[in-house]
Amino acid sequence: MIFFSLLTAFFNYLYQLFMGRLLIPEDYGILFSLINIFYIFSVLSATVQTTITKYTSQLNAKNQLNKISYFWRYALKKSFIFGIITTILFFIVTPLISNYLHLSSPIPALILFSSLLFAYSLPTNQGILQGLQRFVQLGITQTLWALLKFILGVLLVYLGFSVSGALVPFLVANIIIFIISFYFLKDLIKIKPETFTIPNLYKYSTLTLLALLANTTSYSIDTILAKHYLTDFLAGIYSSVSVLGKIILFAPGGVAVVLFPKASELKEKGLNHFNLFIKALILTVILTLPTLILFRLFPELTIKIIFGEKYLKAIPYLFKYSLAMFFFAISGLIMNYLISLGITRISYALTLTLIIEIVGITLFHQNINQIVNVVLVVSMLSVIVQIPFLLIVRGRI
Repeated sequence: MIFFSLLTAFFNYLYQLFMGRLLIPEDYGILFSLINIFYIFSVLSATVQTTITKYTSQLNAKNQLNKISYFWRYALKKSFIFGIITTILFFIVTPLISNYLHLSSPIPALILFSSLLFAYSLPTNQGILQGLQRFVQLGITQTLWALLKFILGVLLVYLGFSVSGALVPFLVANIIIFIISFYFLKDLIKIKPETFTIPNLYKYSTLTLLALLANTTSYSIDTILAKHYLTDFLAGIYSSVSVLGKIILFAPGGVAVVLFPKASELKEKGLNHFNLFIKALILTVILTLPTLILFRLFPELTIKIIFGEKYLKAIPYLFKYSLAMFFFAISGLIMNYLISLGITRISYALTLTLIIEIVGITLFHQNINQIVNVVLVVSMLSVIVQIPFLLIVRGRI
């Protein structure tokens, strides 16, 4: 999963690199602000996958494949309906979003939000794969999604479709990878489903949604607010800083993907799971530190190679923002571990840190440096507020 995670991150950043090269800073700022809005609201997708993974891993620990088959069909039906509803809702609010971001046309936003049609069905299949610990198949679906987005996005922007062309691949990739994921679950189709009552499904998913929403929004809302408060050019510069910094955030993502179902299964079996978390934490630090050091020592060279000289104004902010993403990576790992154990109360603490971030940027947004400072403080705070929960878990083992 670390291999697939890095490969996925590679294609995602090739996408960002080519978009930065092919688009002017003003258009790049529009693209990235829309993508970050999409990431925030697609936290619903992450909630679906996390919830599916949690219950699948519990059933898998008891070797109850018949119940997994039923749970899969049940969740898939619900996710299709939810996809249709959310797509309609986002189409309705698109004019408001376009106005807030000062967009000249709502078409790019409409194109992006159309991908919500399959935004919950695909995570349902991926959640089953993750819960069954079929990590190779899961990794393939994630990497192919990023590859399709990159190839189609570059092609369409090169052909002159600008921001709209960069966003079409989100829908196309969702459809294609959804079909492929069915192939990896074909054995479940043959298994006769066993009906059962799913305990605490909505309570768990609601608090998980709140935790994931707070976590995802914390590292995404800054770009959206920057687009609102800064000039178009500075918003484009800020987007380049954010893209580079998020290399550190997303690079160790495969660690959390593996940790979640394994920790959940160990808890279900009454075995020690804290040592597994410590190993995951160490591995996350090892994977992120080299990039953090690179950004500290060679910020100008990094920006020149990836984005070109038109983004050199990002140099003073790269390391500080990357440090914030390092803490968010640690925070995300802790959150995934605690949620895998059913400790969803962390959602309240993470929501508090998000509120502090929004208020902070609303008050301090005169320049890029002020916004980055707020993000850095909040990233450290997001780790600190979760430490008491870790101590409680450690004391119970």
